[in-house]
Amino acid sequence: MTCYDKAVSLLAAREHTEKELRSKLQTRGYGREEISEAAGRLLREGYLSEERFAESFIRSRLRRSPEGRSLLMMRLMEKGSPRAVASAAVSSAWDDGLYIEPLRRYASVLSARKGREGAAAALLRKGFTPAEIDAALEAAADEAEGLDIE
Repeated sequence: MTCYDKAVSLLAAREHTEKELRSKLQTRGYGREEISEAAGRLLREGYLSEERFAESFIRSRLRRSPEGRSLLMMRLMEKGSPRAVASAAVSSAWDDGLYIEPLRRYASVLSARKGREGAAAALLRKGFTPAEIDAALEAAADEAEGLDIE
């Protein structure tokens, strides 16, 4: 299998950063020149996209285990996302409010398990701001209150 074909199959499974893809291809025994040619071609053809990776990664993390802006930035950069791309993707997710519902659900679960203060501490460790935490815990409390009435 050519380096390019292997890279396409890796990208078919999920988005990757260029750094991740290069590392995986190198681990599989492809040479640096082959990898550079394949990566360049994939970038030109639009199969490899740092922006798409960052957006996909953020949506996945918010769905599975919500994290605040700072942690998402750190995780994206660990994966090899350029700072500008990671920053733009996180800002876009926050501007679009993608974090609000996952945070509210997570806050609801945490507050039921640990109480309000325990939930707030856990959410702070996950990188959310005090204002985001207060809003999520209020929404979770309002929802719980609504369930008690019915």
